[in-house]
Amino acid sequence: MVANRIANNLRNSQRKCARPVVLSLSYVGIDLAGSPRRPTGACIINRRLRVRCFVVHSDDEIMRLVEQSGSRIVAIDAPLALPIGRHCLGEHCRGREHFRTCDLALRRMRIRFFPITLGPMRMLTKRGMGLRKKLEKRHIEVIETFPGASQDLLGIRRKQHGLKSLQESLKALGCSGDIMKRQLTGDELDAVSCALVATDYSRGRYLAIGNPPEIMMILPRK
Repeated sequence: MVANRIANNLRNSQRKCARPVVLSLSYVGIDLAGSPRRPTGACIINRRLRVRCFVVHSDDEIMRLVEQSGSRIVAIDAPLALPIGRHCLGEHCRGREHFRTCDLALRRMRIRFFPITLGPMRMLTKRGMGLRKKLEKRHIEVIETFPGASQDLLGIRRKQHGLKSLQESLKALGCSGDIMKRQLTGDELDAVSCALVATDYSRGRYLAIGNPPEIMMILPRK
């Protein structure tokens, strides 16, 4: 059965976890790692903000988790598009733009971020764009988000300042499920933040920054 295959694949990831459960009107948040060798945090959330959290690695694991969730909206913490005028991520690429419109908006908001052309961000951007294409081929809406910015806007301390503090803050926003049962990893907590943005987006209550022909970054309203 499909559910059993997904469960077996997820058990092979760094953290053993229960298989995903199809939640009514569910959404998915992904805190994507630049390399499949590193852990990616994933969260399935429903409209009551009940969360199931996982650590996965490969794109195939991510795709199976999204399929099993039944979600039609996935929020990913990774750059999902290049700046207009830039054609690739190579150092000698025609069009040397380093910042997208949404990145410049973050800078005006005094929110810290890493440019997509900076070192390891090149690998993350390439992977994020590839995953977006795979999901959109399955008619799943993919939105780019940034949990660090979401947490700043909501007055929540980022994971670098303490996982326990971030987890308690997400509980205070109404999250239940796995977040009440165990200490989540930093990747999982950022995935929860992404999933919350997906729920806001589905309700039409969100902040969008950027340039539509390029990409819009979706964030929570204060």
